Amino acid sequence: MESYSKNIMPCAACKLLRRRCTKDCIFLPYFPPSEPEKFAAVHRIFGASNISKMLQQEIPVNDREDAVISLVYEATTRLKEPVYGCASLISSLQMQIFQMQSKLNEALAETVTLKTQLANALSIIISSQSHQSNHITEKNNFNLIDFQQLSECNINDNASNARLLDLPVTDSYLEHM
Repeated sequence: MESYSKNIMPCAACKLLRRRCTKDCIFLPYFPPSEPEKFAAVHRIFGASNISKMLQQEIPVNDREDAVISLVYEATTRLKEPVYGCASLISSLQMQIFQMQSKLNEALAETVTLKTQLANALSIIISSQSHQSNHITEKNNFNLIDFQQLSECNINDNASNARLLDLPVTDSYLEHM
């Protein structure tokens, strides 16, 4: 095993383990000298010999970088949260996902309710318009609404809703919606 020349710094693993770093060092590509805290955390949780065995024997070369990133994350999390490690973070994120899904379901239910209310209101307007067709002034003149357009209407698109009702679309109208 050739050792590096004296000008090149050893990897973080060899520096922590106080041994010579060779150009064939298994740790060199994954634990650069500029990031010693990564190897220190991994060494403290998993041990240098176990990591060396994993990198040399168990993990394919093209997957080693991802494996080291995962080991570093697991080790630093385990040091911060000794009892649960990453499991506490995963559990917390799953709880947040569950809460967001229930909020989304509530919002979707409210959207359906609002669309139903809009359809009912528009049908009332249409029925009152047909009864009072002779008495409508130009200011309150509404076009009959095609129910097929209504079913395809997006309740969040205020400009298209105003066009369906033949209302003047102005910036002040859109701001109030």
